[in-house]
Amino acid sequence: MRFLVLNRTPLTQRRYAEFLGEGHDVVLITDAAALPADPDERTAVLAGYAHVEILEDFHFNPAVELLALQLHEKWAFERLLAPSEFDLLRGARLRAAMNVPGHTAAGVSAFRDKYAMKSILREAGVPLLPFAAVTHTTDLVDFVAEHGYPVVVKPRRGGGSMGIEVLDTPDDLPAFLDRHPELGTDDGAHLLAETYLEHELFHVDGVLVDGEVRLVWPSTQGDTTCLDIRRGTSIRSALMEAHDPLTEELRTMTVKALDALPGPQDCVFHAEVFRGRDGGTGGPGLFFNEIAARMGGGMIEDMLELGFGFRLPELHLRSLTGNNPPSIPARPLRMAGLTLFPPRSGTLVEIPDECPVAGVSSYRRHARPGAELSAAQLSTEMIASALVTGETRREVEDAIARVHDWFHEATVIADTAADTAADTAADTA
Repeated sequence: MRFLVLNRTPLTQRRYAEFLGEGHDVVLITDAAALPADPDERTAVLAGYAHVEILEDFHFNPAVELLALQLHEKWAFERLLAPSEFDLLRGARLRAAMNVPGHTAAGVSAFRDKYAMKSILREAGVPLLPFAAVTHTTDLVDFVAEHGYPVVVKPRRGGGSMGIEVLDTPDDLPAFLDRHPELGTDDGAHLLAETYLEHELFHVDGVLVDGEVRLVWPSTQGDTTCLDIRRGTSIRSALMEAHDPLTEELRTMTVKALDALPGPQDCVFHAEVFRGRDGGTGGPGLFFNEIAARMGGGMIEDMLELGFGFRLPELHLRSLTGNNPPSIPARPLRMAGLTLFPPRSGTLVEIPDECPVAGVSSYRRHARPGAELSAAQLSTEMIASALVTGETRREVEDAIARVHDWFHEATVIADTAADTAADTAADTA
């Protein structure tokens, strides 16, 4: 079989030619940023491909599609793989142009457009918080008039928590409108409004093979959310245990959502579910947030490997060609968790190289002393991360708490001169 792969993930993690196996021609178009800097490593990760094209500015580069079509004239591809969130629609357009099977533009839109997704899920009876499309200012005002504050506003085709804002009171609205002048144009904005919920956040990850859900397993982020990392607060996640009553509830809800959506036959998926807290807007209970036809970010792939013994993207790719896909255990082989430490504005003075906390499987420093930091814009930005394991979820969460305390004691971020001057002016005002 002849495959075309559009890639922007580090190629040390995505060994497409190896995973798809011998007897297949695999052509790769990759973001230059996905290649290792070391020349020998670069040569190693590019081995095995029938042809490779390396492009700069992959995200916004329209030449990606033109190049793919030109390569198709020579190779006559039979499958096209575009696993990144931001390549799903690009890949669907190319499949239509090449007349190859796979996830269609209509199917992808149901995953990429949060309003389209939630509209389908609502019809299927999946529990959701109130939501509405926001094209113009009047749409947002009408939504608030019906459902009140606080309200979450997010891009309909966003990712990585980019552009998400929470409006707590009417006083937040004027500044929000200043940041979104497109709300006053005839074409309007492409936003979604949703009732804000004080919640516990779960993510549910898995893989579809030939239309069958082969793995679906939940993890809890507790009271930490993807928005926290943009605020400079660390987030955490831990695999749920099989005997937890919520585990089966979350799995069932996610499968129901997958069944409702016009999804692909083969993909990795990542879903999010809220559990409301007593007294919070929306009340207690489970509410489905969204689902994506791609791997979850922020070390989730690594955590799942610790728990189940394999990487979901490798299982997905090997299953496409029957190239010795790994067996899937019915439940985690061991409990695992993660914690991510985001940047905040300032100069990184001290950050530890190693972590002495018991239970830590791996610790990585992603920034060096002397680095000038700014607040995270994506939920996957981090200056350090840790993966932990344990016999029980409680052991994992206790280890994460110890890592959290240790890291914040050992790390020093100095305010920038501008921040210091602003604080001094505020103190003397």
